[in-house]
Amino acid sequence: MRPVRSIGTSRRSVTGRVAFGGKSIPFESSLERDFLVLLDFDLAVEDVLEQPCRITFTDANGRERHYTPDFLVEYGDGERVIFEVKYRANLKDEWTSLKPRFRAAIRYAKQNGMRFSIATEVEIRGGAYLANARFLRPYRDYKWTPAIDEHLIKTLVTLGETTPESLLAAAYWTLENRIKAVSSLWRLVATRRIHADLYEPLTMATPIWTTLEDGL
Repeated sequence: MRPVRSIGTSRRSVTGRVAFGGKSIPFESSLERDFLVLLDFDLAVEDVLEQPCRITFTDANGRERHYTPDFLVEYGDGERVIFEVKYRANLKDEWTSLKPRFRAAIRYAKQNGMRFSIATEVEIRGGAYLANARFLRPYRDYKWTPAIDEHLIKTLVTLGETTPESLLAAAYWTLENRIKAVSSLWRLVATRRIHADLYEPLTMATPIWTTLEDGL
């Protein structure tokens, strides 16, 4: 599939592009930008398409209208979800005009083996997850050293649940080596080989853990 509408620049709203899986996806608001950051950080997401379809519906006056949702998200398990990204205040203020569009989107999604969902700032910006995603995403591209990764994982398996600070202290005697290993540690968290509760702020005192199979 290809986008049915191109997103251009705007002086009235935040526009730009977010890197995703070797391509860049345009956004038309800061909320859409943050949503794309979350999708890019989600290991279950296989692909994202902006402005994925043009849905035709009839309004209350019998006139033919068209609605273009924001994104189509494809997950690794085969699920496909059409997303509309909106601030809650806009949903409330524009509900009369939005309701028939969303009803049409629900019908369209069902007819095409998909699901329709609305994402607001509550789901996108609630808690610490977005901040953690922003912090960890750059570490995924960090030039990794297999020996450091293996040593950190094996040490963590031996220790059991601990903290980043304690793991580094147990893995390396010198401060210099601990500093060198910090980026590797966060890369392992970003790639989920080391686990943490990403809905809580990440610090050097955050509980972290792994399982034996993650370390092999």
